[in-house]
Amino acid sequence: MGTKEEKLARMFQERITSWKKNQIGQTDGYEYERSFAEMMRQMEEDVFKDMTGTELKNKNKKKQC
Repeated sequence: MGTKEEKLARMFQERITSWKKNQIGQTDGYEYERSFAEMMRQMEEDVFKDMTGTELKNKNKKKQC
């Protein structure tokens, strides 16, 4: 595994660990799933940005004139 892959693996491990700590005592299944989905969405953006060097663009965002 190269440096970039190692960095991403560490980042993923750190975020999963942090997310798990935040879920201690969580009793609401909806909130549990919502927070997991949000954490994974953020990871997806960060991995894409790191691998390509560009930001994700929201194609549904209103265009400015």
